[in-house]
Amino acid sequence: MPLTEMTEILAAKSPRRKGSSGLKITLKPFERIEIGGLTLVNGWTESSTFSIEGIAPVLRQANTIQEDRADTALRQVYLRLQKLYLRRDGATIESYLEAAERLLAEMPAAAQAVDKAGKAIAEDRLYAALKVYRDLLDETDPGWSADESEPAPIKQGTREVQPSVEFVRDRRRYRAGQSRSHAG
Repeated sequence: MPLTEMTEILAAKSPRRKGSSGLKITLKPFERIEIGGLTLVNGWTESSTFSIEGIAPVLRQANTIQEDRADTALRQVYLRLQKLYLRRDGATIESYLEAAERLLAEMPAAAQAVDKAGKAIAEDRLYAALKVYRDLLDETDPGWSADESEPAPIKQGTREVQPSVEFVRDRRRYRAGQSRSHAG
């Protein structure tokens, strides 16, 4: 299916809602998960289990790509489609189509993947389209995503900081590496 036809089909479709009974997910220490327009980071040194109720697209850290790592045409296509799937601000089908055209110009062997993803997008199955590109990335670009064990940086305003660990016990707080010279 040509990329221009895909735009018309998507413009005519309205967002589809499915019933949901919730999702229970366990995150490793400092692992992140993308939930719609939000990012949830397990800021604890142990695994934590979360229950996500409601309807929202969800992607684990291992299946996401950060903007600073999207330095190839294939990574750019995946990033744009990821933003569409997660319903992020500024995500448009036009930006995805432009990136897909650049990918085809740079990597003609990706034509089958672009076509397969295009069909999934036309059927409003964005996650299936992401999976097509994820498989292509796994084949051609190892190390494209953040490692699951890599601590997720936390954005505070315009700067990124590595997560700090804080232990809470008996309503007293202790910072990791801080001595306990005070009796409480």
